[in-house]
Amino acid sequence: MIDKIQELLQREFDLNETLMVLKSPINIYWTWGVEKMYNVKNQGLILKVNGHHWKNFVLVTLAWNDSYTVSLLDEDFNITKTITEVYFDMLQNIIDTEIEYIEEYKF
Repeated sequence: MIDKIQELLQREFDLNETLMVLKSPINIYWTWGVEKMYNVKNQGLILKVNGHHWKNFVLVTLAWNDSYTVSLLDEDFNITKTITEVYFDMLQNIIDTEIEYIEEYKF
């Protein structure tokens, strides 16, 4: 697994701090159906999700310019989509849009 995503890792960051951002508000995070979380050398957070649009892995990394990168990975950890320049205040919304958001959901 790590070999396939090694090139995506940039710098270490506090995964717990990032999880706080992802879980605020918690009801959006719950809709993602997070089954497992993996810490990749304190340089990446992988979530195994079971969302409406996406049912594989989401990798969150922190770039040197303090923006996040969100990568959607298939079951073999191949990159399907990458979104760069995501700042902390948009992180949850970007992930939610990619894996779960449906217009009928109102929070």
